[in-house]
Parts: sequence; structure tokens; C-alpha cells
Amino acid sequence: MRTPRHPSSVETPRGASPGRSTRLHHRRRPTGRLYSGIAILFFLIALPAWSAEEVKATLEPETIGIDQTATFTIEVHGDGFSSLRFHPDFEMDNLEVQGNASRFEDMTFSNGRLSRTLRLSWQVRPLGLGKARVRAIVVHLDDREVRLPATEIKVQQEPTGQIQRLPHGAQDEDDPFQRFFGRMPNPWRREPQQPDVFLRAEVQPARPVVGQQVLYTIYLYTRENIAAIAPSGIPTFKGFWVRDIPLPQQLPTEMVDLDGRRYGRVPLLKKALFPLRPGPCKLEPATIDLTVERYDRSFFFGPAVARPEQARLQTAVQTVDVQPLPPAPPGFGGAVGQLSLSAQLEPKEIRLGEAATLTVRLSGVGNLQGVPEPHLKAPPGLTLLPPQQEGKEDLNGSAVRGTRIWRYAVVPDRAGRFTLDSPKITYFDPAESQYEVATTPDLALTAMPAVTPPAEAAKLAAGAPAARTAGASGRRWLPVLPWLVALPWGLVLVAALVRQRSARNGEALGEEGHRMEEALRQAAAEERPRQMALRIEEAWRDLLHSRWGVPRETPPSRWRELLAGQGVEAGALDELGLLIEDLQYLRFAPQLSTTDALRADALARCRRLLRRLS
Repeated sequence: MRTPRHPSSVETPRGASPGRSTRLHHRRRPTGRLYSGIAILFFLIALPAWSAEEVKATLEPETIGIDQTATFTIEVHGDGFSSLRFHPDFEMDNLEVQGNASRFEDMTFSNGRLSRTLRLSWQVRPLGLGKARVRAIVVHLDDREVRLPATEIKVQQEPTGQIQRLPHGAQDEDDPFQRFFGRMPNPWRREPQQPDVFLRAEVQPARPVVGQQVLYTIYLYTRENIAAIAPSGIPTFKGFWVRDIPLPQQLPTEMVDLDGRRYGRVPLLKKALFPLRPGPCKLEPATIDLTVERYDRSFFFGPAVARPEQARLQTAVQTVDVQPLPPAPPGFGGAVGQLSLSAQLEPKEIRLGEAATLTVRLSGVGNLQGVPEPHLKAPPGLTLLPPQQEGKEDLNGSAVRGTRIWRYAVVPDRAGRFTLDSPKITYFDPAESQYEVATTPDLALTAMPAVTPPAEAAKLAAGAPAARTAGASGRRWLPVLPWLVALPWGLVLVAALVRQRSARNGEALGEEGHRMEEALRQAAAEERPRQMALRIEEAWRDLLHSRWGVPRETPPSRWRELLAGQGVEAGALDELGLLIEDLQYLRFAPQLSTTDALRADALARCRRLLRRLS
């Protein structure tokens, strides 16, 4: 390095007067700052290469929430002019690194001594609750290795509300004067900090039973001004029937206290989940990107300057421990919730040849999709036609209310008074943790003889024996009319049975197997997944009843238990269990994704199971 010439040795240019030379020397005279810099450079040249005097590792803060991050830092402090270099190795328990390390290097000259500090920091995220630590810390320097003790923190469910600041001095690492002379105090400068905002997912209840509603909510906790929010990842909710709960346009905000700090809590998403099968179900983390609007006041009495900051927040993984239902009583069809049943018969008095309408309504808090119709038995003298069904789901706040309505046509075969037994539906009440039976009072119906038209009565009074005979004959045929209507269909059924019996090919299941194949062909032609599942289920009810004596009203969840008691092989029982799961999914398919593959799998599984049981 060339040494600068002293100002007194500068020569006067030729032809210049002494006064001008003096002025020239005055213009080129170095300032006091340059003298200080030159003196420091002379001193630095004489300094030896750096030597590490202190190496330390820290993990801060001591306690964090499961949704927060900590900072792991390795710092090397030494004397000398050469650049600091080191290479760290370490292992982590219950922690993972997020992103790359941030680097900060500082140089300070004080009291004739030059010191340097090199700091590497990593943001780390906890993987679970409890203790988390960094261990086996080894710092490789140029000439030696330094082994540091392990450092640990505590991870809890609640956030600590602690502000995570940048390493001290990191914002001034590009200021060369502060490297040499230290940081100058600035009373108006605020230390930079991470936005005081975090995300949390809540599940209530955490241990529901199959079919019980679970409320899933994502909350944003903040002490900052939020300029924009954009979701970037939502759980798939596999294993649940899902219903969206809309939020108002103006999001409700409530103030909550956490660790002595006051936060604004805003719901960002709400969903009603209904578990379809027992066992632990994991909900993936939800991720959102947001813009935080910060304000800096750099000058005294100056205006605040808006400074937007981008942040990505993520919830922890949630696990819903779904409990199985207790052993079900006979007649249970899968209804879960707080339900009520009503029935209405209109009109209560009819004449022969007319029909009354029986309306049965099941309603209450819960998911009623797939609930079978109540089994009604008409008394002798009455005919109940198959019901027409309709249903809907509404929201009562955050609770899903379902309604199912069945309408039966009631046709009297003769005159008289009849009593229809009250319909009954068995359901499981999660609030009481027991099975209940929803029922209604018995219903009475009066059937009166048909009324003779006035014109016909006049003819009869005038002595029209032929008309009287014809009217009497018509009334005698009236009770037989339903049989005449059903006769052609009965002949068709008899012909189908004869063809099946004649085409028997020696299979072990015989006619039952042929009926099952026909039912599967009809199910495959159904366009709606739920109707397809109902056809398959009814076909298996018929087969299990005729082949093994399983009562028709037995819910599918008990089929495997009853067949196991009759010695059916384990492989066939496993296949039956998978088929029941497929049918359960198909019954709720309108709220799920495409079901083409699932429909094909269910039909193929039915045929495999039929062969195994033959």
C-alpha cells in the first residue's frame, strides 16, 4: 500500500506565486476525518489476523406458542482485521428450520482495539408441544473446533405474544462508520420487529362420535393493521361430509387477552364437519398470506410513513379423534343429532275410492342425509303406497339443521275406523351419549262408504232396476279393483321368477345370486350416487335375510358382526366392511368430489363378495 505524502512535501507548481501556492495547499489539505481514517488504516495494517475469543449459541425466546417461531443464533466474537469464518453443525429435536440463515457482521474500534462479531441466525418452527432443543452444536473455526452445550425452549399451546426482533445491530450492517466507531444513538428510531399477528385453527368438539357435527374455525389474532388477506392452503377434510358456514361481509371482531396482551380476534373460515368413520382424522395446516400495514415516524414532528410488510401464517395440524357409536339397537339407521318426529294425516275422514296423505317429518340439529324411511305397517283394510321423499339442510347460526319428509298415500280397502301405529325412528343423541326413539301419537282414519251421485239416486227412485243392478255390481267390484290393477305386475313377476328358476346354472346362491346380479345392473343405471347406494344396500338386505336370516331392519354396521357369528370367513367379512364404507361414502356423495371411480369400485366389490359367499 502506498503511503500518502504529507501536505508539507507538496511542491509548488512552476510559475505559481507563493500566495497562490498557499491557497492551493489549503484546498488540498485533508480534513480531520481523513486524518483519523489514515491513522486507523496505519494501525490496522499492524494488527495481526483475528483470533476468536468467544463463541456462543442461543435459542430464544424461552417459551413460544405452537404457531410461533423461535430464533437460533450462533455468534463468534474475536479481535483482528481479517474476516471471520466458521462453519456450524448441529441437530434439532422437535424443531425444523424455516428458510436460510441470516448473516450479520459487525466491526467496532474502541480504545485502540478492533473487534469483530459474526452472527448467523435461523428461524425455527416447533413440530409439537413440550420441550424443543438444539444439541450437538459444533463450531468449526480455522484452527480448532468449539463444542457448545445444548439449548432448549418450551412449546405450549397458547401463543406467548412476544415480539420477535431482529438481531441487535442487524439493520446497520451496511454502515461502514458504525462498523468502525460503533452505533450512534438515535432517540427517534424504533427497533424493527416482526408483525404481532398469528393464525390458529380450533375444532369443537375434539372427540366427536361418528355423524356428530364438528365446528372447524380459523381465527386470526392481531395487534396490527391488516391491509389484505389471501388464503393459499385449506385442508382437504378427507373422511368428513362438509358444509360451509358463510361469514358476514363485515367480519365480527372481538377482543381477547392472551398472556396479558390484548388481541383482536377475527374468524376467517368456518365449516361444519361430519365424520363418516371412527378413528383419528388429521386436518392439514391452513395457510394464508397477508399484508400488514406498519407506520414509521422517522423525523421529529414528521408525518407517519406507511410501510407494508408481507407475511405468511400457518396453523398447526389438527387431529380429530372420532369415537365409534355404541352398539346400536334394532332399527337404527344412522341418524345422529338432537331430533324430533312429527306425523300428520289429512284428511282424517275419507270415502271409499279416495286416499288420505300421511306426512312424516324428521327434523333437528344434525346431518340427516341417508336416513332411511320409517318402517310403517298398515292395519288390515288399509294400503300404504311407497312414500315420496324430500329433504333439505339449513343453518341455525353455526349448527346444521336437517329435515326429511316422507309422504305416504293411504288407501282404504273397506269402510270402517282404522288406527295407524305411530312411526318410530331411532337416533343417537351426542348430548346425552345414548340412543333415543323419536315417535308420534297414533293416528286415526275413518273410511266411509262411497256416496251415490244425485242423478243416479233419482234414477233408482224412478224404478231403474238395470241401473240399480249395475250400480250394485260396480260397488261389488270396488274392493277387487286394487287386485285387478296389481294382477298384470304380479304376472310379470311370476314370469321373471320362472325364467330365473329355469336358467339356474348350479351356483351355490342360486336365485339369490341372480336377484343380486339384477339389482346390481339396476343400481349401475342410477345416475344419482345416493340412489345407487340405496339400491345396493336393499339388495344386500334381501340376500342376507334369505340366506343367513339377518333381519331386514338391521343397520349395515352390524352385518359383519352377525355374519361372523355364523362362521363366515374373515376375508369375506373384511370385503363386506369395505363395501359398507363405500356405500356410506356414496350416500353422502352429493357433497363430495366426483364418484365415478367409487361407483365402479362398489359394484366390483359387490361381485367379488358375491363370489366369495357362493
